[in-house]
Amino acid sequence: MARSIAMSADAKVYRAVVTITDRDGTTRQGCEGPYDSPGAARARVTFWTNYHADYNEGLPTGTSRATGHVEEGTVSWRPL
Repeated sequence: MARSIAMSADAKVYRAVVTITDRDGTTRQGCEGPYDSPGAARARVTFWTNYHADYNEGLPTGTSRATGHVEEGTVSWRPL
């Protein structure tokens, strides 16, 4: 997804790291971002935690789970 985030060279960026545990016990991890605030990344973790508490592949199950955390990084711009 394309974003329009104007970042200075020393700006901090944030991403949501989400781990999903399926009903058979397998886990998978994904990242979303970058975001310009920790709150925006935290909101994505909350969304996936709530979604997987009630749904698995679009079907209500209540058996899949998601957990996550927010990571912080810095921007390093260079010409390509």
